[in-house]
Amino acid sequence: MVPSLTPTPDVCPPKVSPRQVLLANPRGFCAGVQRAIEAVERALEHHGAPVYVRRAIVHNRTVVERLERLGAVFVQEIDEIPSGAVAILSAHGSARSVMRAAQARALRIIDAVCPLVTKVHAEIEGWYRAGRHVLLIGHIGHPEVVGTLGQLPAGAVSVVCRPGDLEGLDLAPNMALAYAVQTTFSQRDAAEMIAAIKTRFRDVAGPRSSDICYATSNRQDAISAIAAQCDLVLVAGDTMSSNARRLVEVASAAGCPDARLIGGGADLPRGAVLGAKRIGLTAAASTPDSVVAEICEALRELDCTITESPGAIERVRFRPVSLEPLTLESPEGSLKDRLSRLRKDIDTTLEAAIGHTRGRDRRLAEAMRYATIGGGKRFRALLVTAVSDLVGGSYDQALRVGAAIECVHAQSLVHDDLPCMDDDDRRRGRPTLHRKFDEATAVLAGDALLALAFEILAEEATHPDPAVRAQLVLSMARSIGQDGLAGGQMMDLYPLARPRPEDIFDCESRKTGALIRYAVEAGSLLGQCSAEDRNRLIAFADNLGLVFQIRDDMLDSIGDAAVVGKAVGKDARAGRKSATTLLGLEGAAAQASLLESACHQALDGFGPKASPLRELARFAVNRMH
Repeated sequence: MVPSLTPTPDVCPPKVSPRQVLLANPRGFCAGVQRAIEAVERALEHHGAPVYVRRAIVHNRTVVERLERLGAVFVQEIDEIPSGAVAILSAHGSARSVMRAAQARALRIIDAVCPLVTKVHAEIEGWYRAGRHVLLIGHIGHPEVVGTLGQLPAGAVSVVCRPGDLEGLDLAPNMALAYAVQTTFSQRDAAEMIAAIKTRFRDVAGPRSSDICYATSNRQDAISAIAAQCDLVLVAGDTMSSNARRLVEVASAAGCPDARLIGGGADLPRGAVLGAKRIGLTAAASTPDSVVAEICEALRELDCTITESPGAIERVRFRPVSLEPLTLESPEGSLKDRLSRLRKDIDTTLEAAIGHTRGRDRRLAEAMRYATIGGGKRFRALLVTAVSDLVGGSYDQALRVGAAIECVHAQSLVHDDLPCMDDDDRRRGRPTLHRKFDEATAVLAGDALLALAFEILAEEATHPDPAVRAQLVLSMARSIGQDGLAGGQMMDLYPLARPRPEDIFDCESRKTGALIRYAVEAGSLLGQCSAEDRNRLIAFADNLGLVFQIRDDMLDSIGDAAVVGKAVGKDARAGRKSATTLLGLEGAAAQASLLESACHQALDGFGPKASPLRELARFAVNRMH
């Protein structure tokens, strides 16, 4: 057969793009960035142009230029802003000195700091007040790090970025530390740093939840999930942006051979794109959608097919920035200030209660004063006053109840230090009472303080309602009897042969927790408190008592006797079981952290009014003495 010479038409297969672009999800603006930008926009609408912004509101030149066109004026320092003008502080957070400088110029201050940065500021301040040195994991010179350092006095915080930085710190291994993390730091690098810190130092506190911004974490996870599949990863963002640079690092660490930061479509590396088969694309949390759209359009012109990758859905929303001018918070009212006032007032109350009545034995009175006045944390007394204030009670009445509790607490310590009990020579940094006087005087002084506590509670000055006074006396008796302090002390002296953690916690909830519970219960009796609120407060107290004793156990293991004010290592020498010996130091710290969280949860129903109690919970879990 002769083959046909008729030509057959060419069959053209559908055109297939040689390059695929995987769009990471999520990407671009986070809630904090959006909130800060909207703050400038709303300020312009409300106050009119110009409004002044210290530093870049967020690290993206495209965003800054758009706001400049609307009437925002960006400056580097406060002294560049005319007196009386509207001044907006950036989302990265500002040092307290910046706020003071703004107030000195009578500026109307609007703080657009991200709430997640504010969380870090609150954490480090709480740790500083508790006596811990803070390690800030971050990049020296980054605006967020500069602002965070500016929350505390110079030297209170050390910035570390990599494990090798720890070698340059002149800090003892048993020094009490805490760590915080720059919100835009790499998750992987932060985990490595935290592990190195915990390896080198024995007493380390950390945030209850990660400091790294949810958006930073989500964007790093998203690009990490696709980077290994790609020949090229493009990160849309500004060179000023820390989280943009971290995304480039994460993509490289995840296995992409070529990861680059680009500012927009005009920066697209054409040669690298044309040589790649699969390209990953993401955007920093400060990068607007318009920049991503511009890059995508440039990629389509290079014959790229763009596909959305699955990823986390972000539903986080923050309250809008208030346009009401801020005032610098007064340091008055801090835990340190309240404690300083309370110590003076408690000492005055105790001095009056012990008295100088003729005919009384002067040696006994002096021993009682030695045990109670001029020392101690006054934690329980402060707890009474804080709870009383929360429910509308009288400070003077709470002060008397606090003094009664201090009498009982001092009595328990005096007897606890005796040779027949713990046989201690030091208490609160000075000789124990039986060493200063003698054992018989110590026993009698303890007995007299116990009696004085009930005398104070029963007097009309403590509360005009006899029913309330009777309840205060009854609850006190129960807190120090068989089911309270005395019972717990007996369990401590004669423990089970093989105690379980729950046995230890039962002992500690009586030995230490009973008086803390009483302080909270007594405070609630001094004002108007519903049964539901009292139950919340008791739940708070139960968890707080355990936190307090677990921290005591930890200090016995790792504390400095000069700071703690008494001998340490007693549990180990006596073979006594404690939370630390049963759970280990790290396990005890983890348990304390869980209990602290439970304290805060119990206070949720009270809102901001419970801030002093929250501060006391933070103190209990971080205290150094």
